[in-house]
Amino acid sequence: MDAFKLLTNTLIECNNGAFVIDLISEPSKEQMQKLIEGSGNPESEMRQVNSSAGLAVNFWRAYELSHPESRVEFEWKKQVPLKRGIPANIDVVVRDSDKISFIESKFLEPFYSGNETPRSSYLEASKYSKTTEPAQRWVELFTQAESFQVYNVVQLCRHLLAIYKDMRKCPKDYEKRKVQLCSVTWKMPEPFLSLFTEEYQNAFNEKNRLIEAEAKECKNIINRFISEQLQLEQLSFDIFTYNEIIDWVANSENYVKFKKQYFL
Repeated sequence: MDAFKLLTNTLIECNNGAFVIDLISEPSKEQMQKLIEGSGNPESEMRQVNSSAGLAVNFWRAYELSHPESRVEFEWKKQVPLKRGIPANIDVVVRDSDKISFIESKFLEPFYSGNETPRSSYLEASKYSKTTEPAQRWVELFTQAESFQVYNVVQLCRHLLAIYKDMRKCPKDYEKRKVQLCSVTWKMPEPFLSLFTEEYQNAFNEKNRLIEAEAKECKNIINRFISEQLQLEQLSFDIFTYNEIIDWVANSENYVKFKKQYFL
């Protein structure tokens, strides 16, 4: 059995045989509209037990409700990274008075899929917008990103390009605010691992270690690029796991339910 089916079937068993379940945190009407318009059908998929969109909505909506000063937007699709093409689709944006956080959220994906291969257009300097010049530095970044195995660094670089483009085109939106691109993943915890055979436990533990190692290297590469090539002190990149930040929603009425659903 492949990893995707194994993980999905295990989650179904843990939810009394249900593939479709209720959301823990219901999005607002405005957020729901963004989810309907999002790439990859997040609105229709977010109630599935294996849904990355479901994890993002459940956590970040709970975060918003327990942090009244914050505003959360799902499915940010404002900028096309290159001259032409489809917009980058960033899962979550958290807006605070002094900071904007763009978040790429992952659930099971690193355990059954891997890093993307960059489309050829990202490796051609002529395809880049004048707004993000010089283009060659981006080509080199995407070339470097391609070397990763499981951590989707290519996608994160695409998001970075779209954010940088938006900062250049709409500077007033970012005045007096720090800007951060974040990669937030789910580290497979021991209670969930214990449901598998020893063979699969060893395999998933190895994936946990590889994801962690590649995440750290990704953080170094992207922050070095921001510092040396973009030279923007305002912009940064960071990595988190939901396991580490679970207490960010400790004041939510759904805190216990969220921890149980995701084995945290």
